[in-house]
Amino acid sequence: MSNAIKKLIILLWIGFVSVIGNTISERVPLKISFIGMGILVIVTIIGIIIKKIIPVKLPVVFWVSIVAVLLTSPIDPYGAFLDKQYLSKISMLALTTPVLAFAGLSLGKDIKLFKNLSWKIVVVALTVYTGTFVFASIIAEIVLRLEHQI
Repeated sequence: MSNAIKKLIILLWIGFVSVIGNTISERVPLKISFIGMGILVIVTIIGIIIKKIIPVKLPVVFWVSIVAVLLTSPIDPYGAFLDKQYLSKISMLALTTPVLAFAGLSLGKDIKLFKNLSWKIVVVALTVYTGTFVFASIIAEIVLRLEHQI
């Protein structure tokens, strides 16, 4: 099986699991979840194709982001409709859960590599988590005080 077909199968599987999670957790109708996730999968596939075609050394995330911005921008006459009717109904949690599960499974297959990282990876992870939490709390505190919410 070629690498492209494997990527497509993984992308479709993650989309399918996300649709189920979104429908159950957010109580979004299955049809809306399916269409919204279908749009996201198509945008991702277009980004991957652009990455293969254009010889500039940029990550796939860049190209997917460009396609998504153009799709939902005011330039596209259907952009606001797609965003309001379908894309805004996709929960970030329903989308990230299968992605993180897949990342965990792929890390499990490279356990030797993980062992080579040793205790240093724990220090880096704790620093990132702590920094993210502290600075998000500081920003939230400032914004809430400026808006006189607290």
